[in-house]
Amino acid sequence: MMAIEKRVELLKELGERFEKRKEELIEGFACDIGVAVKIGSAEVEITVDYLKTMEEEVQWVEGRVPYGVVGGVLPYDASIMMFARLAGSAVIGGNRAVVSFSSLTPTVRDIVAEEVRDFADWIEVNKDFDNRKFSERCCEDRSVRVFFISGGNTVGELFKNRLSYFDKIIFAGPSGMPPCIVWEGYDVEKAARFTARRAFLNGGQYCTTIKRVYVKREIFNDFMHYLMEAVGKIKVGDPLDGDTDYGPIKAKRTRVLVERALKMVKGKRVVGEVDGEWITPIVVLAEEIPDLEMFGPFLAVKPVNTEDGAFDEALNTRYRHIAYVFGDISERNRDRIREGFGMVHFNPGFTFLPLRGPYGGKLDAGWVLERRKEKIVKRDGPIIYCVEMTRPSV
Repeated sequence: MMAIEKRVELLKELGERFEKRKEELIEGFACDIGVAVKIGSAEVEITVDYLKTMEEEVQWVEGRVPYGVVGGVLPYDASIMMFARLAGSAVIGGNRAVVSFSSLTPTVRDIVAEEVRDFADWIEVNKDFDNRKFSERCCEDRSVRVFFISGGNTVGELFKNRLSYFDKIIFAGPSGMPPCIVWEGYDVEKAARFTARRAFLNGGQYCTTIKRVYVKREIFNDFMHYLMEAVGKIKVGDPLDGDTDYGPIKAKRTRVLVERALKMVKGKRVVGEVDGEWITPIVVLAEEIPDLEMFGPFLAVKPVNTEDGAFDEALNTRYRHIAYVFGDISERNRDRIREGFGMVHFNPGFTFLPLRGPYGGKLDAGWVLERRKEKIVKRDGPIIYCVEMTRPSV
């Protein structure tokens, strides 16, 4: 096996190659799925930084051994960042990575495939877009010991029955409708502006974007004022225009989910229009918010009377991926939300989540299924990817 120092250098070089092709990748994102250049630029920068600093991951894999080959099907959103997280984690752990891109991202796939050609012993990009056939090939290839898959609940249920082909399956499931709770004790304007930014970042096409907000009734009017002010400044248009915040919603499944949410979330739509692929930011004053698989530029906002009531509603979901909390919250409810969700951020101020660190949800939002001798173990919660690509030496 190549020494870990050499693997660090290999990934650093790959990061540098992506950096040189930044403009092509940005245009690829825009052409493939309508990603605005400002978002595509950030995705490339995050990816490059992650790959060029993989020495920070060495601590997690020292003394552990690789599985062999790691296979994976990448989502259409944040495809290059997920490529870095999956392939980078696999390689730093001493594995070979074989990955397949979504059919929605052909341009990005081709650029990545060109740049990994010189590293074929370590990374391979699937040459076609039939991910069903790719998954079947991975099942038949006994050298593939770890398999990563993302998608809706139907995908998760299908792969629960495929562990006999692998040693481990990592499922990144739907995030549902990630909640945000806004309470007293924090600047309402800042909370509202963060909510608008995180709800409609990349057209809401990240699994970490906010989809529902519970606001203390006494501050609700102020929150809505600042939220609508911020939403009104979001520009939807040509993704190659540097001022655009997000472009067309090209994924048909995402448009279907938005239309379904508009029918199922009871309340009044205060802003937002749907015209084919063009969907402006949708905000609904909600009376009831059902537990949905959701994606896209949609936000439901509901006033609540009590802190416990807000947390009860936030926790009423099968998709315990990520939650955001603003304000002075009781320790009891802090503990409840920490235990309930894979990732929780109190009084956050960031725009993009970092690639490095534990990531993932609980319950139907994601799980790891693995064989340990004669036992089958299922886990959920955030995981450190490079740890999951390796196992203890004894």
